Formats: sequence, structure tokens, C-alpha cells
Amino acid sequence: MKNRCCLFSLLVIFCSLTDARSEPRDWTNSAGKTITAELLGVRDDSVTLKLDNGREYTIPLNTLSEDDQAFATSWQEEQNAIANTPSPATEPLMSVPGKLLYHSDLKTIASDWSIPCGKWEATSTGLTGAEVEADNHAAVFKRSQPLKDVIIEFDIKIGESKSAMFGIDGNGHLCRLTMSQQLFQAKKDDSDKAGPDTARMFNAVEADFETDEWQTVRIELLGEEMLAQAGDYISMGSDPALAGEKAKWGFVVSGESVGFRNLSIWEATRNENWEKEAPRLRSRLDIED
Repeated sequence: MKNRCCLFSLLVIFCSLTDARSEPRDWTNSAGKTITAELLGVRDDSVTLKLDNGREYTIPLNTLSEDDQAFATSWQEEQNAIANTPSPATEPLMSVPGKLLYHSDLKTIASDWSIPCGKWEATSTGLTGAEVEADNHAAVFKRSQPLKDVIIEFDIKIGESKSAMFGIDGNGHLCRLTMSQQLFQAKKDDSDKAGPDTARMFNAVEADFETDEWQTVRIELLGEEMLAQAGDYISMGSDPALAGEKAKWGFVVSGESVGFRNLSIWEATRNENWEKEAPRLRSRLDIED
């Protein structure tokens, strides 16, 4: 092992690393010598490697082959991006956020969003959507991306609209959160209209949203459960259908213009305290099990 270590100009041990690790791989220096090691981090034009004996060493990045330099730089950029991704602005109740699956400030409209109905515009303040009377349908702004257990968070300015929704489709409509100036309610949708599936409304909350103020909304979907929250308003429930495929999702507006911004979606895992906290929350909200 001593001979292996001598293949590189070893410097001091690098102590302030993150918990990130790469898989062990072969590293080759500019002299053509090779070792197998894990990449632990890149900082100040140096890389820190962990050999198979557990020892960690820091070496100048420019002593590695061009391919290894490119790998190390790209790997560190990815780690930095992960570290700098937004975390929920509100505290999830039944789940814990994991990998960020989607994020947009909604100041531009990306080509992967579909706009079958309504008028949608993106500006420096975010996205606005309004119903167009000639469409004879609510304004729809949706994106296709498979989801499973997730935390969804966005800001909304309800304006003078009849209602605004965040809807999720699977094989048909799956579930949605509906908001108006006076209402906050989650529901499991009717996916087939003709039956046998039926809609299931969760607890309706009498709201008092300011029309010209931004509200942060969070939706948690975990297995058969759904929980939506905006401030002190919480609507929640469960249905076996909610564990099904979630293939398409986005915003729906009925009536006048509604503002949206800062949409983020994370993978979600169950909060270990949820089993204890859920009955208390249902009791407080007067929701039957």
C-alpha cells in the first residue's frame, strides 16, 4: 500500500468534507500511475480520495489525468447543486423531504408545460392564469412527470378568482386541492365519471385569504394519504386510489387571474412521528378516522 500511495504527491488530510461519497473508481495521475479510491470532495483545486485501507489523502487536482479532472469537477458541481437546492419553506407534517424532483420560480414558461385552456403569462413576479370565456372550461396549466410519494409546495395569490386548484392526474383525474377566498379543501377525484369510481371530499376549511397577498401552500402525498396546508388551514384524508399512478400535475384556475410562483416538488418518506401525531391532528380538525 505504501508503494501505491507514493504514486501521488500526497498532501495533508482534508478534514472538512460533506457526507457525500462516490463509488470507488480508478484514478490515474499525469505520469500514468493508477490507484482505486473513492472521491470525497473537491476544494481549492485539490481532491480528497479515500483508499481501500480507509486512509484519506488530498492531492492537487491538476496532477490527475484530464478525464479524472473532468469527473471530479463534474461530481463536485453536482454535489454543490444538491446542497443548494431549496428545502420546503413550510414544515411538512406527515412526511420528510428527500430528493428534489422539480423546481421552477415560474417566471418563464418552459416548453414541457401544456396549456390546453386559458390565458397563462409568466413575468418577473411569477405565473398568472385566467379563464377564457370562449374556452368554456377552466384555465389549465399542466406538466407530465411521474410522481409517487411527494411533497409539493408553491406560492399562490388568489386574487378575485372563483377558485384555484393544484390537480394531479393518473388514469383520469386523481386528486386536487381547491382554494378560493373562503375555502380550502383537498379531495380524491372521480377518475372515470361513469363509475364505479367516485369522488371523496376531505374536510372543508372555511378560509379568509387576502386576495392580494401571497400564501405558501404545501401538499403531501404519501401512500393512500393526502394532506394540504396553508398557514393554519389543513385539509386531509385518505383513499386507496391515492397510492396509484401520478402522471400529470399542475394548476387550474376558474375565473379571474391567479398568481403562482416558486413551485418545488420533493420525494417524500414517512415522518416517524406521524403515527402518533395523526390521531391528534384528526381530533383537532374534527376528522373521523
